[in-house]
Amino acid sequence: MRNKTLLIATLALGLAALAALRLGRETPAPEPEKKPLVPPGLLDSAKSLAVKANNKSVTLENSPEGWTVKERFSLPADVENRLLPLVRGLQKANHLGPLTANPKRLEKLGLADSAVTVTAADGKTLTIQFGKQTEDGVGSSARLQGQESAVRTDFTGYLEGDPTSWVDFTLFAAKPAEIKTAAFAWKDGQLAFSRKELGAPFEGKEGQAVEDIVAALATVRASDAAALDDKDAAKAARTAQVKLTLFDGSVATLTFAKLAGATPNDAPKTFVRVEHSDPKHKANALAKKAVFVAASWLAEQVPATLADFRKGQQPAPEAPSPTIQIPGPAPAIITSPDVKVK
Repeated sequence: MRNKTLLIATLALGLAALAALRLGRETPAPEPEKKPLVPPGLLDSAKSLAVKANNKSVTLENSPEGWTVKERFSLPADVENRLLPLVRGLQKANHLGPLTANPKRLEKLGLADSAVTVTAADGKTLTIQFGKQTEDGVGSSARLQGQESAVRTDFTGYLEGDPTSWVDFTLFAAKPAEIKTAAFAWKDGQLAFSRKELGAPFEGKEGQAVEDIVAALATVRASDAAALDDKDAAKAARTAQVKLTLFDGSVATLTFAKLAGATPNDAPKTFVRVEHSDPKHKANALAKKAVFVAASWLAEQVPATLADFRKGQQPAPEAPSPTIQIPGPAPAIITSPDVKVK
């Protein structure tokens, strides 16, 4: 009787364990509840967006002219490469629940180093501090405005606080083939080159050199900007002016001015100004806000003088043929017995 009771009890325990195991398999652990990190629609109607990162901060303002960078003379923001990726990253980001409220752990997350502040059209603001990536690698840790604890997110966007990095420094852009005439003016002379038709090469023996210069100047991007009363810009001496006439009749005039470095080891600084025949062109509006520093590679494409241009067209001197030296003692000269050497 006792053996029968023990057998029944063992069987009952086994069935209970099996049921618990199957129940555990059929009921997965609940995933963390997802909810938007940023309220839907807030970014679409944002009045401004401020980013703090890398010990710098930048404020992007939504004006009638479009998005501009407040700290850089309200120049146009690089919407395509900077603003849109950040906005899309914030729109897709989710709040994945609490991470920690421990003060020591919060300090290690570095939440005070980076932040994004969105200001709505009604003036209300939302600030989100971002810290190090969470241990599960899903995304950055974050702390919402008015809260002490940190939360988990799946935000993986890159934050940049340097205002210069947010500026769209494109002053002029065209396809090289659309440029009909390139006219150069230097202190020591002038030259002009034209195409007979759209897509044709520039005429003249220097045509290929002009093609290379025009290809570089068809898109003019600055590397930085300075105030209109910048002292360096005022001291810079004009080196060259290039007038680009397009087949549609519009004209872009590029003026270059160079300032030598303070010491022989300092690289010179070249300023570029773009004026367009269309009064509404972007370049004319930008010229009223700031003076622009040309990228070094762009400045190098434009000869500083007519003499420099012509010098660049001269063929390089041919290198002398190498002399082959045979190692060892000089060979003895053997003369014919019939030849007398005096």
